[in-house]
Amino acid sequence: MTEKGEVENTEAKIEEEKVGQGLVTRGLLTNEEIKKCPADGTAGAEGYLKKLLAAGLLTKGQVDRAFADLTLLVGQQIPGYVMLEKLGTGAMGVVYKALQTRLNRQVAIKLLKGKNTSDPEFFKQLEREARLAAKLSHNNIVQAIDIGSAGKFHYFVMELIDGKTIQDEMKAGKNRYEEKEAVEIILQMAQALEHANKRGLVHRDIKPANIVMTSEGIAKLADLGMARENTDAAMISKEKGMIIGTPNYIAPEQVRGQSDIDIRADIYSLGATLYHMVTGQPPFVGNSVMEVLKMHEKDELVPPDHLNQKLSAGLGEVVEMMMAKDRGSRYNSPEKLIIDLECLLNEEPPKLARQKVSASLAGLSDGEVEEEEIREEETPQWVYITITALGLLLFISLVINVVLGLRSNNTN
Repeated sequence: MTEKGEVENTEAKIEEEKVGQGLVTRGLLTNEEIKKCPADGTAGAEGYLKKLLAAGLLTKGQVDRAFADLTLLVGQQIPGYVMLEKLGTGAMGVVYKALQTRLNRQVAIKLLKGKNTSDPEFFKQLEREARLAAKLSHNNIVQAIDIGSAGKFHYFVMELIDGKTIQDEMKAGKNRYEEKEAVEIILQMAQALEHANKRGLVHRDIKPANIVMTSEGIAKLADLGMARENTDAAMISKEKGMIIGTPNYIAPEQVRGQSDIDIRADIYSLGATLYHMVTGQPPFVGNSVMEVLKMHEKDELVPPDHLNQKLSAGLGEVVEMMMAKDRGSRYNSPEKLIIDLECLLNEEPPKLARQKVSASLAGLSDGEVEEEEIREEETPQWVYITITALGLLLFISLVINVVLGLRSNNTN
């Protein structure tokens, strides 16, 4: 074998060994099974997977998944972590399950993908997301662990949640949530928002896909990719006029591109999420993204209890207050929303939402009384004076005519 051939054989063998090690780490093969089909440098990474399939050590489905992750299996690994499997793909990156070797615990790692890998702006965005996540420490928020670069990989390590998102559950056939279950989940999210709000953060992308349910029934708020600090003047100025959020759950002020977005936008989006969970459909359904955005901004909300008559009137009142077009009419803090959600769980009327409804009805009643009073007073005073004067003149004229008539009779 030539020197060049020996180098190629050595490189191929290293690739095969990396593939084998990765498959063992993922639990797809054991060390004993690998020994039955050892790396010899004759096939390379792809060929080695085919050899394992032919030997009956892997199924076709396992080989297909391994092919999809071949770059990670044979490429540069992140020091201290071993990639296990792909969990999902987003607009900016790919999320993997990984093993943190020193602590022997599983974590989730978000890696920038494709052309984003070499774009410094995308790494700044990933770093910003990790920094904001690190400011938060709450049982209902996915925790940040690490951020860094290794060769061509830019990564963000976070808590691994063993569970599914609300969106996943609904796509899998859970069309509607029972009222109590939905309220319990939304209450946990309100508590997460309370924690974030106290630290000056607004999430700006609350939706079913960003709420992960653990196997213990704990709801976790994920993905701070669109989050912003209320004091970040540079970001506020940069994003002025931009529509940031997910169309089905976006607040009207986000549609208008307002720069002064605050926690009330998250409360609106959380209300839209609750609406979807209990009715089986988003609050507004249109034929295009722009149509849906305009509906959030202009159209009246169909009360959720009109679509699902099993829902209580109280839940409808809470959702309508969360999703008020005018943010001044919404709950102005997660703490106040929590009060009403706890009332619903205790099968009591929501205190704050019910007060708002009562005040509105009282306002309508007062308006009717005022209108009646205005009607009574709408005739100007000068009209009455004029009528009285004319009546007096007519009376005097009548008296004069009577007197003149009597004189004429006496003369005759």
